[in-house]
Amino acid sequence: MRRLLLLLFIIANLYSVGQGTSMTLMFEPLESSNDMMWVTQRFELVKDYTKTNTSITAGLETQSAVFGNYGGFYAFGFTGGIYQNIRPWVFAHIGGSIASGGGAGAPDGDGLMYRGYAGLSFKHKTGIIDLACNHINFPSGSITSNHLTLGFTHVLPYRIEYSGHNSYYPTYFEIVTGLWFLGPEDASRNSEQVQSAYAGVRVGQYLNTNHTVGGELQLGAGAIGNIDGYMNYSMGLRFNTPSQRLFLRTYLGSGGGGGVYTGGGLSTMVSAGAQVGGHQFSVGQWTALSDEASIPCFSYSRHFDFKSSLGFHYGGVDYSYNDPLEVALKVMAGVGQQRSSGIDRNDNPYNPMSGIAMGLGIETWSNENYSLDAYGHTFWAASGGYGAYAEGLFSAAFLKNGDIFRYGLDLTSGIAGGGGIDVGSGLMIAPGVQVESKIGPLSHLKMNIRQKYFPGGTYQPVYFGVELIQSLPVQLW
Repeated sequence: MRRLLLLLFIIANLYSVGQGTSMTLMFEPLESSNDMMWVTQRFELVKDYTKTNTSITAGLETQSAVFGNYGGFYAFGFTGGIYQNIRPWVFAHIGGSIASGGGAGAPDGDGLMYRGYAGLSFKHKTGIIDLACNHINFPSGSITSNHLTLGFTHVLPYRIEYSGHNSYYPTYFEIVTGLWFLGPEDASRNSEQVQSAYAGVRVGQYLNTNHTVGGELQLGAGAIGNIDGYMNYSMGLRFNTPSQRLFLRTYLGSGGGGGVYTGGGLSTMVSAGAQVGGHQFSVGQWTALSDEASIPCFSYSRHFDFKSSLGFHYGGVDYSYNDPLEVALKVMAGVGQQRSSGIDRNDNPYNPMSGIAMGLGIETWSNENYSLDAYGHTFWAASGGYGAYAEGLFSAAFLKNGDIFRYGLDLTSGIAGGGGIDVGSGLMIAPGVQVESKIGPLSHLKMNIRQKYFPGGTYQPVYFGVELIQSLPVQLW
């Protein structure tokens, strides 16, 4: 726990000087003894030092298994590195990560992972190609690997210093719910046809001027239907008519956990439907590419369109009218611990569990005295022997505002599972309290205490968390 807190404050120091942003997609073929290939994604803040031709990066990363025998293995964590220019188009690149994760029966131990890497990066007009030697280790488990990675880094058009930035990007956000229809051939815990609830979030940005094609990212999890612990993480495209009333989605991603037969994890999802106002209704098929699971599904999503200065491509539109609304997109990263009485699914008393928390939030309403914040975030076990345990959470915090401190009530709900924890159907509600302290112009330290309830399960932990909040000013229209 103390090591995680130390790393958090190191990253907080790097966050405080960030001025640009980047996204990286990386392929990781682990040593053959691990029987896994990962896809890693990073979102980082970047600070450039022109006098020394050096860039420092810090941010968040995710790993997901796509080939091998552990579909449903995920890890989330913090990462940071240094780029040093040695030729006009060549950089030396070193860095490290600390994360937690597990799943799908992988030998991850407590779930804590660390990484060190060094390599070369080659600048190209479309981005940066990264080639690196990596060492990863789960110190309490059996996963370790020395391997090469190939990555591609895209420098985003968004910069934290807003002056001079004069483009907006048509963007949308969606809250996703649905039903999945599973049979015994889809998941090991089922002996008959069952329905599973599904919940998640989807973000997208239109890629053309008439808004008929959008690039999307979706993260979700399943509950009920004996698949608590199932998660999927997908990217893809949405094609729709100019009126947006009809659409088709095609996704490629990874998924697993909860006993669902996903093989190495690589999966596709295709769906079609209609949009009425901001309400979307669709039917689709989720299919594991290396195992038996092929699951029909019905989905309802609430769609919100807006225009944002946070660009993920360079097809922005210049603006010269209407004052924008500035909001704070809040990047949250921290650590937490939870304790519970009771017996787990392996008939052992619950151990204290520490883990990594991260997510995104936004201030949805405020006046001179009060504010309402909303967060989507995750918690991943890193100690206690529960490496595969994870939570996907939604929180609303009603706070009293002050010059230095903010405090108030916090209400959280979500889906959880994995690691032998008895969470019933996987659904959770967690009332609590929250205190924030201002530590910089755009930085706050947030502390939460929550009592988590899992109806039908034996796990009812008290949670204490400490998280850094770094606000990114985003202009909305």
